[in-house]
Amino acid sequence: MKKKVIYHGREYIVEALSEGKISIDGEIYSTETTSGVQNIYKVIVDRKSFTVEVKDGEFYIDGEEAKIEVKPHIHIEVGDEFLEREKSNKITAPIPGKIVQILVEENDIVTKNQELIILEAMKMRNRIFSPIDGVVSKVHVTVDTTVKQDQILVDIEAQ
Repeated sequence: MKKKVIYHGREYIVEALSEGKISIDGEIYSTETTSGVQNIYKVIVDRKSFTVEVKDGEFYIDGEEAKIEVKPHIHIEVGDEFLEREKSNKITAPIPGKIVQILVEENDIVTKNQELIILEAMKMRNRIFSPIDGVVSKVHVTVDTTVKQDQILVDIEAQ
């Protein structure tokens, strides 16, 4: 069953697959989970290890509180009128950090799930992807820019 997971303001579609694999926005990852202490889990996703603690209904990843919402994923067919209003997509920083690489320029054509920016936070590199097919209409940041959570990084116009 697919679930919609909201983490740092970004929506992901997550589905548990067989043999310990999960699909996140269509990309498949291998996972392994072990429990050391009650409600504390060691989670390995494609050889990257995280400590996850569930305490009073809250999630903590590597000691940092993670605001995660899990909702059922409902696929809704929408008409052309709605799509016209939703053509502009503002891609924002999911967490505060520093821009280390920009992989697109204004007027570039991008595809859904294409990497746009690499954001470094807590010595980890986070890949920012395009949620849609479209054209980059504006890049709001430069390399070495320090950004806040939810700061606009790139605008993409849907095609």
